[in-house]
Amino acid sequence: MADEGQVQVRFFTKQKRYSIQDTPFSIPAKASQDELNSLINGLLSQMEDENTESDEDMKGELQFDFLIENEFLQENIQKHMEAKKISTENVVEIEYILKLQAPRPDNILVHDDWISSVSSCSGCILTGSYDNNVNIWNYQGDCLSTYVGHSGPIKAVKWISKDDKGGVILSSSQDQSIRISQWSSSTNEVHNVHICKGHSQSVDSISVDASCTTFCSGSWDKTIKLWSAVLDPEASDEPDEEDGSSKKRQKKNTTNKKATTRTPLMTLSGHTQAVSSVVWMDKITICSAGWDHCIRVWDVVAGINKQTLTGSKVFCSIAYSPLSNCLASGSADKFIRLWDPRIKDGQVVKGSLTSHQGWVSSLVWSPTNEFELASGSYDTTVRLWDTRSPYTPLYTMTEHQDKVMCIDWSKSKNVLSGGADNQLIIYDVSAKSCKAPAQSEGDSQ
Repeated sequence: MADEGQVQVRFFTKQKRYSIQDTPFSIPAKASQDELNSLINGLLSQMEDENTESDEDMKGELQFDFLIENEFLQENIQKHMEAKKISTENVVEIEYILKLQAPRPDNILVHDDWISSVSSCSGCILTGSYDNNVNIWNYQGDCLSTYVGHSGPIKAVKWISKDDKGGVILSSSQDQSIRISQWSSSTNEVHNVHICKGHSQSVDSISVDASCTTFCSGSWDKTIKLWSAVLDPEASDEPDEEDGSSKKRQKKNTTNKKATTRTPLMTLSGHTQAVSSVVWMDKITICSAGWDHCIRVWDVVAGINKQTLTGSKVFCSIAYSPLSNCLASGSADKFIRLWDPRIKDGQVVKGSLTSHQGWVSSLVWSPTNEFELASGSYDTTVRLWDTRSPYTPLYTMTEHQDKVMCIDWSKSKNVLSGGADNQLIIYDVSAKSCKAPAQSEGDSQ
C-alpha cells in the first residue's frame, strides 16, 4: 500500500446536498466505514456551521455507504483494493451515498388463500390468489371488490389501465384462460369483458406493453401468446361521455353482459418446458423464461426467437429495467443473475446476487433507481438489493411466515409482497435518511 499505510482519496457524491469540497485526503489504508462516516460528517458539519440556512436533515450524524469503482465497500479500504487489484498509484475515487432506513411494513392485507400475484397502480392494489379470486384493495387495507369468474387458482394479475372512473384488469389462471375485466370505482363492481382462449395448460405469467394495447402470456403448454388488450367498444360497459353520470354508470355496471371470446394474435414456440415468466423489453421485444433452463428474447414483429440465454437450473422469474437495460433472473439454484442482452458476443451475464436460501420466485426492479432490485423467495424472505453490492442485500425483510410467491414495485414508495402465508405485506421503502444513534458528549465514533 501507500506510505506507512496511508492512501490518497477523493470523495464525491451525486447527491448534491451532501457534497463536500473536491480535495484529496490522505487517510489510513485500513480506515473502516465508521471512520469514513465520521470524516464525511465532520466535513459536512463544518460546511453547515458556515451556512446561515439550517437544514433539519443535516442535523445529527448521517450514515453513508461507500463505493470504489462502482462496488460497495464491505471491508476496510486496503482489503477492498487488494481484492479488486486496484492500484494506489493514483488518487482513489470514493463515492458516498446516503444510507436509507430499513423498510418497514406499512400494512398487511390478509387473504383466504395463497397469494400468487400482485400489481399496483394509482393507489389501488390488484391481487390474485389460489381461492380463484381476484381482489382490488386500497393501501388502507379495504377490499374494494372481488371478482370470482375463474374456475381455477389465479396465477397472474396486471392492470391494463386505471383512472378515476375505474380500471381495466387482466387475470390468468390454472383454468387455462385469461380474462380482461372492467372495474367501476363508483359501484366497485367488476365484470368480465373478454375471455382469452388459446392456451392448453395453466397460464402462469402475463405482461402488458408500454402502450397498453397488447399483452403477452406464458403458459405451462410451453408457448407464449400475444393478445389485444384493447376493449371492444360494443363489449365495454363504459358509458358515452354524454351519459357519464354516476347513476348511469352504476346501472350499466350491474348488467350481466356475456363476455366475448378473444383469440391470440400470435403464438411463439421454442421453449421445451413450461414458460414461467414473460416481460416486455420494448415495443417489439419480449423476453421469456422457462423450466427448460432458457431465457429467450423474441422479436414480436418477425415472430422469431432472436436470442437464447442458457442457465443450469429452472428459471422462476425475470424482470427488465428500462433504466439500466438489464435483465434479472431468479432461479431454482437460489441465485439472481444479471444479464445484458445487448451483448451478442462474450459474457452476457453481468453478475449475480447471492444470499437467498430457496428458489427466487419473483423479481422487480425499482421504478426510479437503475441499481435497486427487490426479490421474493421460497426461503420466506423479501430482499432489497443494490446491484453494486452483489454478496450482501441492502435489507432482508423477514415478516412472511411461508414462501414468498409474488412481488411488486410499481409505486416508488412501496414494495408489495404476497405469499403462501395468505398475507400481502406493504413495505415502506421511501428514501428516508439513516442517522446514527444519539451519543452523549465525550463518546467517540
